[in-house]
Amino acid sequence: MDVVTRRGRPAAPRTIRTRLLRILVLSLAVLLALLGTVATEQISAYRNASATADDARLEITLQGLVHELQKERGLTTGYVGGVRQFGAKLPAQRAATDQARGALDRMLAGQGGTAPDTVRTALGRLDGLAAIRHGADARTGTVKATFDFFTTTITVLDRLDLGLDDVHDGRLRDAYQSLQILGNAKEFTGEERAIVLGSVRAGRFGGDDYGRFLEIRAGRLAALDAFPRTATTGQERRLDAALTTPDARQALAYESVAVRGTGRLSSAAVPPMAWWNSMTSTINGLRAVQISLGADVDRRAAALESAALRDLLLFLLLALATVAALGALALDCVRSVSSPLTDLARQAREVAVGRLPRAVAAVHEAAHGEQPAPPAPLAVPDRAGAEVREVAEAFDRVQRVAFDLATEQAVLRRNATDSLVSLGRRNQNLVRRQISFISKLEHEDADPATLANLFELDHLATRMRRNAESLLVLAGESSPRPWSHPLSVTDVLRASLAEVEEYRRVSLRRIEPAQLSGSVVAELSHLLAELVENALSFSPPDSDVEIEGRRTSAGYLVAIVDHGLGMDAQALAEANVRLSGTASFMAEPTKFLGHFVVGALARRCGVEVRLGEAPAAGVVARVLIPTGLLSEGAKPAVAPPVPLPAPLTGAAEEAVERPVLPAPRRELPAGAASTAGETPQREATPAAVPASGPASGTGLVSRTGVVSGAGPVPGKAAAASGTSAASGPGGASGPGAVLAAAGPGSGAEPVSVPAAPSTASEQQSARRPAPASGTGTSAARTRNGLVKRPRRSAIADAVSETDRPSRPAPTGPLAERSPDEVSGMLATLRSAHMRGAISVEKEKERGKEREREREKDRDKDRDKDRDKGRDKERERDRDRADRTAGQEADRTADQKDTERGDAR
Repeated sequence: MDVVTRRGRPAAPRTIRTRLLRILVLSLAVLLALLGTVATEQISAYRNASATADDARLEITLQGLVHELQKERGLTTGYVGGVRQFGAKLPAQRAATDQARGALDRMLAGQGGTAPDTVRTALGRLDGLAAIRHGADARTGTVKATFDFFTTTITVLDRLDLGLDDVHDGRLRDAYQSLQILGNAKEFTGEERAIVLGSVRAGRFGGDDYGRFLEIRAGRLAALDAFPRTATTGQERRLDAALTTPDARQALAYESVAVRGTGRLSSAAVPPMAWWNSMTSTINGLRAVQISLGADVDRRAAALESAALRDLLLFLLLALATVAALGALALDCVRSVSSPLTDLARQAREVAVGRLPRAVAAVHEAAHGEQPAPPAPLAVPDRAGAEVREVAEAFDRVQRVAFDLATEQAVLRRNATDSLVSLGRRNQNLVRRQISFISKLEHEDADPATLANLFELDHLATRMRRNAESLLVLAGESSPRPWSHPLSVTDVLRASLAEVEEYRRVSLRRIEPAQLSGSVVAELSHLLAELVENALSFSPPDSDVEIEGRRTSAGYLVAIVDHGLGMDAQALAEANVRLSGTASFMAEPTKFLGHFVVGALARRCGVEVRLGEAPAAGVVARVLIPTGLLSEGAKPAVAPPVPLPAPLTGAAEEAVERPVLPAPRRELPAGAASTAGETPQREATPAAVPASGPASGTGLVSRTGVVSGAGPVPGKAAAASGTSAASGPGGASGPGAVLAAAGPGSGAEPVSVPAAPSTASEQQSARRPAPASGTGTSAARTRNGLVKRPRRSAIADAVSETDRPSRPAPTGPLAERSPDEVSGMLATLRSAHMRGAISVEKEKERGKEREREREKDRDKDRDKDRDKGRDKERERDRDRADRTAGQEADRTADQKDTERGDAR
C-alpha cells in the first residue's frame, strides 16, 4: 500500500534501518573528512621530514665536493703561480674531485623533487673544469682565471637553496644554518690560501689582489663571529679546538705578515709550502667540524622523519579504531532497533495475509451460535525496546478490533441473508399463487383482448418469480423447483425464453440435439434467461438476439449473440470476473446483481460462462456445459405436439404473419424454469421494447398440470413466436461464426418457437390438413444476398415437417373468425404499432440528447483551445517585453560604459 503524506502526495518508502544507516554514513563521512584532513597533514609532515633528511644528506655530499674543489683550487692556483712542487699533488687531487662529483651524481640520480634539479644545474658549471686543468698543465693559464673559475663555481654550489632554511624544526634549522656559516668560513679560508699562493712567487699581490685578500679575510672573520649564534655549545668547542691548533696559529701568523706587507709578499716571510701546510691543516680541521655538523643535521632530520612516520602510523591506527568503533556502535543500534521492528513487521504481514483472513473466514463460515477464536497476539522479541512493545500492543488492539468488526459483519450478513431468503420465499409463494390465479382466468375467459392482457400479466408475473428466485440464488439457497428427468437443450432454451420480456426478438439457430441432466435443468434455464435478457436489453430494438448450440469436445456450447454497442476490454474482464462466481455481490454496485446471479448459478452447476466480442459487433455470451451434465439415457415422456394452424389467405394471413398476441405459458412442472435475479447489466442504455411472453415448445408442461400440446385451451387467442429461425445458417455476425470453433454443424435445421392455437376457430383450423407445399424450394434472397424471412405459414410447415412427428391430418370445416376476434386482433396490432412508434420517438429523443451533449463537449473543447491560445499569446507578449527590457538595459549599460571611457 502506498504511503501518502499530509499534502496528499505519495511518500517514498523509508525504513528506520535506512535512516539509521543514513546517520551512520553521514557521521562516518564527517569523521573521515576530518581524519582525512589530519592524515593529509601528517603525510605532508612525513614527506617534508623525509625530504629534509634527503636534502641534508645532499648538502653534506655537496660540501664534500666543495671541499675537494677548494683543495684543487689551492694546488692549481699555486702551480700556475710558480710553486712547482704542487705539480706532483695535482693528479691525486683531481681524482679525488672527480670521485666526489661521481658520488654526488649518484645521489642525485636516486632523488626526486626540485632540489636535485637545482644542484644539477649548478654542476653544469664544472664543464669548464677540463679547460682549466689543461691550461694549468700547458702553463697557459693565469692565476686570476684559475682562481675566478674555482671561486665562482664553489660560490654557486655553496649558495644553493635546498629548502632547509624553511624547515619548522628549530634545532634542525639552527644546525643547518651553522653548517652553512661554517661552510662560508671554510670557503673564505680556502680563497685566502689560494690567493696568497698565487702571489707569493711574484713577491707582491698583483692588481687588486691585496684588496681582495683583505675582503676575503674580513668575510672569514665575520663568518666565524656569526657561528656561535646558531651553533650549540659542543659545536663551538669543536670549532675552537680546530682554530687553536699549532698549524692554525702558524697560519694566522702568516696571515698577519701578509696583511702588514700592504701588498708586498715575499717568499721568505711567507714560505709557500709552509703557508700551504698550515692553511690546509686549518681547512681540514674546519672540514672535520663541518662533517660533525653534517652528521648532527642528518641525525636530526632522520629523527624528524622517524617521528613523522610514527605519528602517521599511530594516527592511521587511531582513525581505523575510531571508525570501527563508530561502525560497531551504529550497527548495534541498527540491530537493536530495526531487527525487532523487522520481526514485528513480518508478524504483522503474517497477520494481515494469513492469520487474520483465516480467522475472519472462520467467522464467516462458522455455524449459528459458534464463535471461532481470535488470532494470537504478536510475539515481541526480548531485545525490543519500549517503543517497539507499544507498537506491538497497538497492532494487537487493531487486530482485535478488526476481528470484532468481522464478527459483527458476519452476524449482520447472516441476518441479511436470512432476510433475503425469507423475502424471496414469501415473494415466490405470492407470485406462484398469482400465476395460478391468472391461469385460472385464462381458462375461464375467451375474449381476445382480455386474454392478451392476461397473457401480458402472466408474463410479468413469471419475470417477477424469476426476480424472487434471484434473491434465493444470491442467498445461496437451492432451487425450489427441482426437476429429475433429462430434458432437451431446445426445451431448456424455450423455458428460458418464457422468462424474458422481448422474446420475439430471439432467434434459435442451429441447436444440435442433446439431453441435459434433470438436476441442473432449473439452474441452466434461469442462467440462460438472465443472459438472454441481458442481450435483449443492450441491443437495438430492431435487431435479433441469436442463439446457437453445438456439441464440442469439452461438452455442449451455447452461444448467445447480440448486435449492440459492445463492451471494451476492461469492462469485459470485470464482467467475466463477476460471471466466474468468485466475487461477492456485497462489494459491487446493485446494477451488477444479475452478473452475480449468473456467476452463482454457473459455479453451482460447474458451468463456464464467458463474455467476449462478437465477430461483427456486439457481445457474445458463451456457456460451456461440461460433458458430465449431459444425459444420453432414455428420453422423458413427451406429450403429443400441438398441431399448427393451417395456412391462411387474404387479410387473415397478413394479420397472422406478424403475431401480436401473447401465447399461453408453457413451462417445466413444479418449477423447472430456474430462479433468476436482476438482469446482468452492461454500460449501455437498454432499448426497452414491451412484448408479450413467448410460447413454449413441445415437451413442456403447464403450471396447472395440463400436458402442453395435449389439446387447445378454449378461448385463448393465437400468437405466433417472434423468434422464428432464418431459413439458412447464421451469417458472419450470427452465432454460426461464434461457434465455428466448436465443430462443424450437425445439419440440424433452424428451430422456431411457434405459438399454440388458442381460440376455437384456430383449434379447428389447426386440425385441418395443411396444404401441400413444394419440396426442395430454395429460400428467396434480397438484392444484397441476404435470406428473406419466409411467411408464417411457410415457417410453420418447415417446423411441422422437421420437428413434429407425422400424424393424420384433422378433418372438418374451417371455422371463420368472428368480427370481435378480428377487432381484438387489429386493436392489438394498433397497440403494438403505437408502442413501437413511441419507442422509436424515445430513441430519437435520446439520440438528440446525445447529440446536444456532444455539441456541448465540442463547445467546451473549443473554449479550452481558445483559452490556451490566449495564454500562449500572453506568454509571447511577456517574452517580447522581457527581451525588449533586456535589450534596453544592455543599451543603457553600453552607453554608460562608453561615457565612462570618454571620461577617462
